[in-house]
Formats: sequence, C-alpha cells, structure tokens
Amino acid sequence: MIPCYVSGKGMHASDPTWSFKTTVILALEDSGLGYDTRYRYYRRQFPDLAPEVLARRVCDPVEYYDRDWESWRRGPGAGMEETEAATRFMLERDDRFRAEARAAIYCFDEAGFGSGINVMRFLTAGKPLLGFYNPARKAASLNLSNVLQLALEFPRLVTLQTYSETAQITPRVLDWLKGIMP
Repeated sequence: MIPCYVSGKGMHASDPTWSFKTTVILALEDSGLGYDTRYRYYRRQFPDLAPEVLARRVCDPVEYYDRDWESWRRGPGAGMEETEAATRFMLERDDRFRAEARAAIYCFDEAGFGSGINVMRFLTAGKPLLGFYNPARKAASLNLSNVLQLALEFPRLVTLQTYSETAQITPRVLDWLKGIMP
C-alpha cells in the first residue's frame, strides 16, 4: 500500500478540485493500493464520519476542522496573529503528511503558488508525482505551460494526464500506482 499525498488548490478551492480530491481519496481507500496521508490521519479524529464526508472535509484548511486547533491556538499559537498561527499549525501537519507520503497525486485545474511550492518539495525529495488537468475546467489564472514544464524537467518523476470527466481519474490513478509499486 502506497502512502499518497492528494492535493490541489487549498483554501480557495472549488468544485473541480474538491471533486478530484474526493474521487482520488475514495479510490485509494477502496482499492487497497494506497491511501491519502491526510485522510488517514483525520480518520482517527473522525472515526464515525462517512468516508465521502471525511474525504470532502479534508479538502478544506485544517484549522477549519482539526480537533487540536483550538488547544494549539491557546498553547503554542497563543499570542500569534491568526494567519501566522494557522500557517504554523497547518505546516506542522502538512510536513507530516508529505513526509509519510511516497508519492503525490495532484489536480492542477485550480493550482496556484502553494501547489507549486508543494510540488517542488516532492520532486526535490525524489518522490513521483501524478498530475491531472482538465483543459476545459482549468482556472484562467493557471499557467499550463508551467505545469507542462514539470514533466519536461522531471521526466522520471512526473506523469501528467489530461481528463475531461471525473470517471477517467480513478482507473488512471490505480494504473499509475501499480506501475510505481515495488
């Protein structure tokens, strides 16, 4: 089973990213080939949530739902401005999720600066990345050329896929995972 980091646009994501991420998270869980590190972490905090509800919840910023946020805010985050506190809290969690992951699966439809930073963290760590984009759904602000450059600069690590409907995502993710399994 391959621990994966499933990502895309963060705080300001909308349906294209939410749909992608929940589809991939649930496909990983159902297949037994992999799992999303964030989803598995929060499964322990929310054992009674339906899988699809939790998969959607973990698409939002962690400070919106993490049960440790309020105590962290009163402890290590006390006295910090809220954005700085949320950033430090999120980064501590996200560092764990990235460190555990052996591969990354990204939706580039709404990707921004944060996605670019995270992608480079995976690539410089030598971890493979599967990226998806839907040319018809991509945000106007997405510079697709930058995404395509990733595959050109890191051909052994980056696999890019276009898709036109959500149903195409699961089989491609599962085939890719089978191809990178030891």
